[in-house]
Amino acid sequence: MSILLGALIFLLVVDALLLTLLVLIQQGRGGGLATDIQGVAQASQILGVRHAADFAEKSTWTLFGALIVLTLLIHAVHSGMRGGDEVKTRTSGVVESLPPTQPQ
Repeated sequence: MSILLGALIFLLVVDALLLTLLVLIQQGRGGGLATDIQGVAQASQILGVRHAADFAEKSTWTLFGALIVLTLLIHAVHSGMRGGDEVKTRTSGVVESLPPTQPQ
């Protein structure tokens, strides 16, 4: 079970890194400085960047969905390993094992 949990965590980290890189690569939607530079706008129209932007947006949503699904799977596997029904406090077992104190 721990191999499965390790593999899921590895996939989650890879997914998060890819999602971060993909978001950083994408062109902004707003006005800003990109609209002031005419050469960049003309080059993007000539090279057909529109299709790349559609692919990047679909990939971003897919990776985001995978991130959510992997997170829920990791939670399910981890709670299954712990025995998700039983809730333990940090002091359970410690207080019961202490010797009784004698009143003076």
